[in-house]
Amino acid sequence: MNATTKTTLDLAKTLAKSGFHIPAIEIHTPDGRTWNIATVPAGRGRHLDGHWGPRPGALGGFRLFEINRDTDAPDEHDAIDGDTWTADELVDYLRAVGQPKDTTSWDRKNDNHPTT
Repeated sequence: MNATTKTTLDLAKTLAKSGFHIPAIEIHTPDGRTWNIATVPAGRGRHLDGHWGPRPGALGGFRLFEINRDTDAPDEHDAIDGDTWTADELVDYLRAVGQPKDTTSWDRKNDNHPTT
């Protein structure tokens, strides 16, 4: 854990102890992308028409949004199973997609990226 992450976690603990609510966090993956992870409490979930709200029996978890670099708008990445991500699924997914890509084989003139 680097010093910035430690300091941020310490501040989050202090804020929580002072009664503040922290509904989401922002992270940066090694490939330079920015993500927002929002907590979904138990009893809330996605309805068939797509809106979020009270849903009896929903376990809660997390929603994942990639922040679009061009528009600064959030693009949701849907959970693999169900409405929300578990912490383990989220970490595994971000580890898999958040690594820097090999750019040595890019054809920059034609903007062709490798498919692997």
